Amino acid sequence: MIYTVTLNPALDLTASCAPLAPGGVNRYSQAPFLAGGKGVNVTRLLTSLGLENRALGITAGFTGEEVQRQLRESGCDADFLHLPEGCTRINLKLRGGEGVTELNGEGPSVPLSALDALAEKCASLGPGDFLVLSGSLPASLPADAYARILSKIPQGVQAVVDTTGEALREALAYRPFLVKPNVQELSEFFGAEIATAAQAADYASELQRLGAQNVAVSMGEKGALLADGAGRRLFCRAAQGEAVSAVGAGDSLVAGFLYGWNLHGTGEGALHWGVAAGCATAFTEGIAAGDDVKRLYPQVGNPYPV
Repeated sequence: MIYTVTLNPALDLTASCAPLAPGGVNRYSQAPFLAGGKGVNVTRLLTSLGLENRALGITAGFTGEEVQRQLRESGCDADFLHLPEGCTRINLKLRGGEGVTELNGEGPSVPLSALDALAEKCASLGPGDFLVLSGSLPASLPADAYARILSKIPQGVQAVVDTTGEALREALAYRPFLVKPNVQELSEFFGAEIATAAQAADYASELQRLGAQNVAVSMGEKGALLADGAGRRLFCRAAQGEAVSAVGAGDSLVAGFLYGWNLHGTGEGALHWGVAAGCATAFTEGIAAGDDVKRLYPQVGNPYPV
């Protein structure tokens, strides 16, 4: 069983508008609110791929109720803690003029008691389960929030961590099964410029020395790299296609990686499916469907050593 944790979910509103006029009235097109957040995205694709999973996390207010409603409506198993005060954030993405202008909201104030209650849920997982911890932390929580959860899980639970900065550094001490930075996050973590797959592999190995068992580095349109627990460094080229949006592509890579690991039990199989899933989402509006991932899989290159 796979469990995802989203501590800072959101409702995402992506709309089109004319170039912004600062200080004036701006109008944008009508658009749907979609449940978002990195763990939420992973859950949605895992469910579409037919892999059993459960979404955990923390929501608040009517916006949080809508996040849970959308997940259940799409067939996801959602079991969030719902706070009595505050509201789950709304992120506004405006398309118009030059690129996309993003306005990300601030989530509710999450008390440590809620984090502890969630950690106790995770303590009930068993050997063979996977726990995916992904996304930013609410401003009210300390940088070791994920580490606190990891400290509670039983031996034999495989942790996947997709976060940045100090939250990642704190989590590495618990030897997660997989860490998944993108190349920019990896560069920022080490304060280094990373331009090639070989350079990414070197710094992925540094993350392994800090505690990660496996490290997958997403590199956008180039593909993705995997430094695995056996000391291998594999690269998988992306499929060719027209990119629509990179939002959620990294989350889809995590879902695809777990799907491939479940199918093959190998780093090669996991990376291949992960890249297919990331590409499928990049080539569509929103998170790709499982059938899109399976259709694209043969177009992704086989992993090779770097």
